[in-house]
Amino acid sequence: MHGVVDSAVEVKNTLAALGHRVGLLQVDAGVRPFVEALEALGPDLVFNMCEAYRESSAGEYHVAGLLELLEIPYTGSGPLALAVALDKPLSKEIFAARGIPTPRFVVYRGMPEGVPPLEYPLMLKLAGEDASVGITSDNVVGDESSFRKRLQELLLEYHAPVLVEEYIEGREFTIAMFDGRPLLVEEIEFDVEPRIVGFRAKWDSGSAEYDGTNPSFAPVITDGQREQMMTLAVRVWESIGMRDYARVDFRMDANGRIYVLEANPNPDISVGSGYRLSLDAANISYGDFVSRLVENAFGRRQVMK
Repeated sequence: MHGVVDSAVEVKNTLAALGHRVGLLQVDAGVRPFVEALEALGPDLVFNMCEAYRESSAGEYHVAGLLELLEIPYTGSGPLALAVALDKPLSKEIFAARGIPTPRFVVYRGMPEGVPPLEYPLMLKLAGEDASVGITSDNVVGDESSFRKRLQELLLEYHAPVLVEEYIEGREFTIAMFDGRPLLVEEIEFDVEPRIVGFRAKWDSGSAEYDGTNPSFAPVITDGQREQMMTLAVRVWESIGMRDYARVDFRMDANGRIYVLEANPNPDISVGSGYRLSLDAANISYGDFVSRLVENAFGRRQVMK
């Protein structure tokens, strides 16, 4: 929560420095107060930093939908793209239908009687969460006993469906998307096992997982592999219907086969985030990035009229 607030304050200061009149609005006070505050302000647009509503990740796309109903332009992806990306099984079904390689998977809403129709090792994720919520080193399982134990723990703790996919042993990459184009390929280098970006690796500064997960913007890959990931990132962007900015995550196995893990519209843009590091590596200033998102939203305002 504090990270979102800090990021919102940074955006506010950046917009003010660009000459805009800016205010901060908090959504969690309630829908009615939020709508009343918006109507009182009458903003030209909203720089949308919402990632959840009262701890519900689904609130991210509901808030975007509310802005649509109020006919207020806003930055970032629309409610449909946000909802589809958050629904990991649905987005993977779209990838598969469009010939975009993604690990095989099943979804469980309760404990199964048999074994999953997949090959171990497996990776378990909450089917409708982002920000690596619920992901620890225990989520990579190599046998039925470990699988059933972790699945039961997740179902009991979160009371939500769990996506189980074949874990791709190998390297992890991500591509920051800006205005529909891929910036560059970033590799996530690991000094910890298993080689995954779990919750602590993202948010627990000082933990072994956080310190053992580092970005590299000069990955040792072939031109063909780079081109393939760039092309896949654009196809994912178009398949989900994302806009403004996003991130697409990949794994590459020992044979060089590349798989799309998931799409992330409106990713974290706080200082030190992977997306900000990608902007820096691509020589795009934060001010230029923010300014472009505002221009895009103003352009959508004209369409609404």
